[in-house]
Amino acid sequence: MVRSILFGGLVALGALALAGAAAASGASGPGGGLVCGIDTSTERGLITISGVAHSPIALSGQYSLALESRGSGGSANISQGGAFALDPGAVGTLGEVTVNAGASVTIAFTITSQGRQVDCSAPIARAA
Repeated sequence: MVRSILFGGLVALGALALAGAAAASGASGPGGGLVCGIDTSTERGLITISGVAHSPIALSGQYSLALESRGSGGSANISQGGAFALDPGAVGTLGEVTVNAGASVTIAFTITSQGRQVDCSAPIARAA
């Protein structure tokens, strides 16, 4: 499993544009239509890290979001996962964690559907 290492300088870059970003970035998965990745937003010294997915067709399966955070206040290991179902064309948030914005964070986000596992640990593309 590939892990993305994101440092405290993560910045929210604008509105989520998963549907339009499919060709530009993100993991492609079962059926070729799944787009998934990590979305972030920062507010009041905290960063919210979300595992998000979009599919043009109805899709269901399992997801896993694992995060390790290290900062001046200590460290945390957080794991979330379970079943998911996406309606056609819908963007779904499959897991979400909030940590101090100055922390070093390691993230592993995977989706398993139709017998295939997809690494979704990369940041998603955003609209300009």
